[in-house]
Parts: sequence; structure tokens; C-alpha cells
Amino acid sequence: MIGLAFSPEQFKVLLRMIYIANTVANGHRDANYLKEYDELEQYIFSRAKDAGFPAATWRHKIAEEEHHHPSRIFEDDVEIANILDEYDAHIAFAFFAERLAERDVERKYGANAKEGMPAQDHEELVEEVAAAYRKEFEDHGFANITVGDMGAS
Repeated sequence: MIGLAFSPEQFKVLLRMIYIANTVANGHRDANYLKEYDELEQYIFSRAKDAGFPAATWRHKIAEEEHHHPSRIFEDDVEIANILDEYDAHIAFAFFAERLAERDVERKYGANAKEGMPAQDHEELVEEVAAAYRKEFEDHGFANITVGDMGAS
């Protein structure tokens, strides 16, 4: 067992970090959630009352075992929402920039571009195009992106 000591301010930050981490790890999962993340969250939140943060958790029993979960204050926390929104935007921008760059390089140099040139050259081309997309997304979000005709008649 490892013992750690936290100031009240540090413990409050730890609660928020655990909430954010489990939200990122499990928030999009329905059935096959990562149990170890959920269990660690419950363990940390079970200490909230003793640490001076009784409102941070809500408790209930399942088969006579007490479970601790983040209370609604975390869902309503504007700073946490901003952190998660910034993360989501960053991931979306990076993902789309990379995919659009790969598409553009393939369109310009052919479907076998990746196999037809040295890997470093291909990576540099994709990164150059992706950087331009990331800049566009940082400046304007997705406002200037249009989706072509997807076969609708």
C-alpha cells in the first residue's frame, strides 16, 4: 500500500483530475467500460468526505457494498467542462487535419503515394498539409469546411 498526503487544495485538484480521466476513458463507453478506472475513481471519491469535500460524492449500496461516484457538481463545473471541450476540440482538429492531409497527398501524388516515395518524404508532405489544416481549424474551427455531395439525388 502506498500512502500519500495531500493538502485540501491538492485533493480537490485530484478529485477533478480523476473525474476528467474517467470521463475521457469511460464517458463514451456503454457496456465495456474500463473497470479499473471506475474502481480507482470510486476509491478516491470514497475519501472525499474525510478530506472535507462531502458534496463531491454521492453514495449508494449495491449488494450491501457502498459505492462512491462524483456528484453532479463535477458535471456542472464550468472549468472542467472547458478542459474537456478544449481536449475534444484539440483531438478533433488533430484527427481531421491528419486525415484530410493524407487524402490531399493521395489525391496529388496518387493512391500509392505512400508506397511510391521514401517514408520520410511522405510523412513530411502529410505533416506540411496537416499543419495548414490545424492552423485553419485553430483560426476558424470547422466553419470553412464543406462536405461534398455524398451521392444524394
